[in-house]
Amino acid sequence: MTAVSATAGSVSLHDRFKNAITHRYFIRVHMTILLSLVVVSGLLASKLLTLAGLTDMAVRYPLMVALSYLVFFGLVRIWIAYVLRASRSRGKGSSSADLGDLFSGSGGSGGSGGGGGGGSGGGRFFSGGGKFGSGGSSASFADEPAPRMAVVPMPSPAPPPAAAQVRAGGGGKSSSGFSLDLDGDGALLLILFALLVIAICGVGAYLIYQAPAILSEAAFHAVLVPGLVRTARNSHDPGWMPVVFRATVVPFVVVLVLAGVFGYEAHKRCPLATNVHQVFSRCIFP
Repeated sequence: MTAVSATAGSVSLHDRFKNAITHRYFIRVHMTILLSLVVVSGLLASKLLTLAGLTDMAVRYPLMVALSYLVFFGLVRIWIAYVLRASRSRGKGSSSADLGDLFSGSGGSGGSGGGGGGGSGGGRFFSGGGKFGSGGSSASFADEPAPRMAVVPMPSPAPPPAAAQVRAGGGGKSSSGFSLDLDGDGALLLILFALLVIAICGVGAYLIYQAPAILSEAAFHAVLVPGLVRTARNSHDPGWMPVVFRATVVPFVVVLVLAGVFGYEAHKRCPLATNVHQVFSRCIFP
């Protein structure tokens, strides 16, 4: 009877906990940040493995995916600790500042100083102009004949050189140095790389969409279930890690297999390349 009541209570508590987590936190935004850190950790792991001497992409890329998966579990555990700490500190009140006060400010008008200078300049101009008809330099200027303007013929513009005409007229053909003439190996590597990128993006979109279910379930098993296990001694809960593993193992295997296939084919068909950039520059678009 005690076990049944504990199970019923855990079910209702589970639903309430998941609803509270999904309404209190931006879980999909949190999952996006976690996956971004996972990608960065994978790239960093690949760089470090290359510096360590592991240049074979058939081995390095699957190992990079596996290390990224372990980093994902570590980040989920950090997220759970963050949720637990935030839940404990919810009782303390916190005052939030009004952001509108940060942007409010009185700006002075700075366009009032230009009128005085213009007025004084205009007065000087008209006062000097009154001497135009009197003696002095103005009278001598009126008595002398006006100088005749010499008309200098302008030279006709020279025709542009032939090279400039070729560049202006046929610029489209001369600037197009990109070729899509792929051989069999280049086409295969390009297809495998496209499949890998599509798989990574698809897995990321899936995990972001399922983030409320995955992370709230993991948080529930990490925070609340240990207390229920101590109450109902005949029950046993494996913890949060199997929950996350069951929800993410299939996407992880898909990315792992595609990364291994691409690394193997890239190392086989382009043995001098040690990364994706070199594969593209040497074997796909040489």
